[in-house]
Amino acid sequence: MKIQGKYNSATVYTDNIDSASLNQLYSMLNIPCFADTRIAVMPDVHLGRGSVVGFTMTCNDFINPHVIGVDIGCGVVAYNLGEQDIDLATFDAFIHASVPAGSNVHRDISKKLVRENHALDALIQKVAPAEHRRILLSIGTLGGGNHFLELDRDRKGNIWLIIHSGSRNLGLQVCRYHQNAARRSIKERFQGAGAFHGMEYMPLKNGGEEYLHDMQIAQAYAEENRDAMAAIIIEGFFKKQPAHCERVASIHNYVNFDDMIIRKGAISAHKDELVIIPLNMRDGCLLAKGKGNKDWNYSAPHGAGRLLKRSETKELISLEDYQKSMQGIYSSCIRQDTIDESPMAYKDATELSGLIGDTVAIVSEMKPIYSFKS
Repeated sequence: MKIQGKYNSATVYTDNIDSASLNQLYSMLNIPCFADTRIAVMPDVHLGRGSVVGFTMTCNDFINPHVIGVDIGCGVVAYNLGEQDIDLATFDAFIHASVPAGSNVHRDISKKLVRENHALDALIQKVAPAEHRRILLSIGTLGGGNHFLELDRDRKGNIWLIIHSGSRNLGLQVCRYHQNAARRSIKERFQGAGAFHGMEYMPLKNGGEEYLHDMQIAQAYAEENRDAMAAIIIEGFFKKQPAHCERVASIHNYVNFDDMIIRKGAISAHKDELVIIPLNMRDGCLLAKGKGNKDWNYSAPHGAGRLLKRSETKELISLEDYQKSMQGIYSSCIRQDTIDESPMAYKDATELSGLIGDTVAIVSEMKPIYSFKS
């Protein structure tokens, strides 16, 4: 599907796009900062804050902090643990005791988890000095919302540790700092700048490069956070070294400084690049290999995509149906307060698999045996 706006057009790789997401995309295409780029929107497209989720574009001379949003560097990492015989109740107790989730953080700063990082320290002092200690205590924590931790089994019988998390409070602080800078930039350069309310942008040469610098540090922090959780689990429970395990990682909200493509709710899928695509709590993940499709901006969807708003799930999905959908998967988190993350809140996984053949080849379907989220 081709969508034409005032300054650019976008190719949407699905016909299943709701009117709210379509209107949001039209609004973006009517803003000058999206001109002169190649825009491709993934099949898991849905309404987002600041930008449709599933959005990709090549970089130009402007940057819009609202596109990447507050969860800078959010992504998934997967570690192949090989064949394992796991007591899932014991594993669940270990996770609850060892990996803080929701708004919780570690009690003490671990020198093993938190490495000396002058660039990170300087960034925190700039954007949120009062949060410095808490941001360091957040390394190795899961967070909430759609972030999760699970064990999946692949076609060969191998168990994979899957972790989906982001940059925690640091990403929020970096985003807010530069959104305010973008607002000031718009006021200086335009009359009637209210037309860009909530989507203010700035030139690379006037604030944009500073944002990219800070965002790169936040992206690295998010990756370090996921790997810290993996180390806690792989070393502490499985008595293995993460470095000895096959590792696959896909980042969702970021600028890739190698190909200079912005991705919001999308992942890199260059030729032969291994990627991980989570579907939902019941259906697990897809392990896939990129085909390097330029028309897709060398990208793939980051998941199945939301079908229902979080507010809608409380009215449309019963706890009983949620519990039934998760039968056979060990979880202590199937509760009313996580119903907005139930499998029925997401688009059909089979539909997604049928839409991505031009950009990735599916290597393995990985089915969950354990699921945890806050």
